[in-house]
Amino acid sequence: MNPVTQNRLIQDIFFSLQTSHSMREMVSILSGYGVANELINDYTQTEIKKLLATASSKILLLIADDLKIDTSNYVIQKPTKGKETVTSDKKYLKKIFISHSYEDREVVTTFIHMLQAIGIPAEAIFCTSLKGYGTPLGNDFMEEIKERLNEDVLVIFMLSDNFYESAMCLIEMGAAWIQTKSQISVAITPFKLDKIKGVFKHFQGIEIEGVANYDLLKETLESKFDIVPKRPLVWSPLRDSFLKIIQSQIKEKLQAINSNR
Repeated sequence: MNPVTQNRLIQDIFFSLQTSHSMREMVSILSGYGVANELINDYTQTEIKKLLATASSKILLLIADDLKIDTSNYVIQKPTKGKETVTSDKKYLKKIFISHSYEDREVVTTFIHMLQAIGIPAEAIFCTSLKGYGTPLGNDFMEEIKERLNEDVLVIFMLSDNFYESAMCLIEMGAAWIQTKSQISVAITPFKLDKIKGVFKHFQGIEIEGVANYDLLKETLESKFDIVPKRPLVWSPLRDSFLKIIQSQIKEKLQAINSNR
């Protein structure tokens, strides 16, 4: 791409981003595409265009595609002669087991929908409180849990005071510690990760509220399950939408608890 064409594309990208994002948000989005922001001294139009100018033509075209910008005037289409097949010896996980308290089912349900937005298929998720994701009718509940934990599984603990008051949750936690190698703890507000005691405090964990936490979770799942990553302009609106729903659910539940005291 020649300099004149590149400059036109940068202009189009900048003005498209500006319609729905602040300057700081634009810098954050660009960092998700690997465009370094060390050069930013001030969040101005000039600075951000300079930042865009450091990106390769390939990255600029990716951003433009995600913004639904017509790139036909910027790239010459070449006939494809076939796709390369890339093989890997890495073993990927196949299932996710959600361990949680029934009292937290609303937040957990939204969290599961977010996992699907990241790219985890519904059939790969086992969660007892959500219809279609739990134990089939007629199956032995405990045997089903044992079977799931013996698979190539990532266990996600949805931690809360309700979780620690549930004997079944603690049984699942103990079994997972013995039988599985991959676990992630998710602390549901107002519960905090620093409240975890014993060996379980060594589980990798995140707080359920916070944009950076969701980005970290997404990257972790993409790696563990061989998921094609959603690019920042696709993922960010989904992430923010689920975060708002979860924050609202937590707020409503805390208000209900306080009103009953």
